[in-house]
Amino acid sequence: MTAALLASCGTAPLSAPEAQGSGASLQALGNDSSMKLAEASGRIGAWADGRIGAWATGRIGAWATGLNTSTAPGGTPNTFSENAAAWNLIRLTEAQALAPNLGRNVVVAVVDTGVDLNHPALTGHLTDPATWYDALSQDTNPSDEPTATSGLYGHGTAVAGLIVQVAPEARIMPVRALNADGEGTVASLAAGIDWAVEHGAQIINVSATSDKDNDLTKAIARAADRGVYVTLAAGNAGDDKVAFPARNSTKKNTLGQYAINAGAVNSDATLASWSNYGNALELTAPGVALASAIPGGDYALVSGTSFATPVLSGALALALGEPYKQSYVGQLALQLGATATNINAANSALTQGKSDGDVLGNGLLNAQAFLQKVR
Repeated sequence: MTAALLASCGTAPLSAPEAQGSGASLQALGNDSSMKLAEASGRIGAWADGRIGAWATGRIGAWATGLNTSTAPGGTPNTFSENAAAWNLIRLTEAQALAPNLGRNVVVAVVDTGVDLNHPALTGHLTDPATWYDALSQDTNPSDEPTATSGLYGHGTAVAGLIVQVAPEARIMPVRALNADGEGTVASLAAGIDWAVEHGAQIINVSATSDKDNDLTKAIARAADRGVYVTLAAGNAGDDKVAFPARNSTKKNTLGQYAINAGAVNSDATLASWSNYGNALELTAPGVALASAIPGGDYALVSGTSFATPVLSGALALALGEPYKQSYVGQLALQLGATATNINAANSALTQGKSDGDVLGNGLLNAQAFLQKVR
């Protein structure tokens, strides 16, 4: 079954140097007309012409020039100064001090557009090549590859780059299920999730949205039944309704226990204007103008609930890398929500007159409080 899918990047018309003058933008599947157009054309909601698309802006230079700050105890460089405010917001430095293994050897599958397998940011951070998979070509080369328009080229690389900033010793399992134009099917995403489960993933990052589809939901449920955590993007239509499959993570079953969805906030804890929200949103995390890897050894600022999602993946990896309390086995996603920071006051225009949880879920990820509780 084919359905429209979108790697959930920022829907605001952020410009990339390569896209300026072309009218490039990234169209989220936020209304019926765009959904029908995407299904009819076989595309997945991305009509951007730039090399890295409208979800990224400002290719800031070589990776080495940006690798200039640290969140890790001991001062080991592992992130970018551009991300300092975002990491301070979720108290990442304090969380990493509580998780000295820094997610060591925790396997996080990135089911996405592929990954730049030779990027310096990911050197030493990838799983054994025997675990890699391309669900589109059905081979073992999940490289993040450009296409004619390449509106989402580099998306999976950027997701992977954020995970290893939050959990520097985690291992990324690259699984390609969407191409650089954002094209793929529910079947390819489901196959990628199943592969990841069978090859040892402990966390699966799915920064993509779809229409309601049972096959994808069933794949996520199978992962949950095997004790694998799944992080999901809430979507970027700016609607008060979380997109599928992320909506399913609120179910009162095993899927809801192991899956968790993410909306995106700015560095001042205000919700991004394009982030979905509502009573099915579980958690928010930084997702605006985060510095991360893109193919070719470069990095860029990336925005979207796509990029809030790997922040949750990294936080889970920090916990899984430690001898955490046995009472929280299988409960870590739930504890991410239970330890979150209420951000209603920073978002009063959205939350005024509403009950807690009706708009912004549990609030903002507090990585320090999470590690303090589960350790």
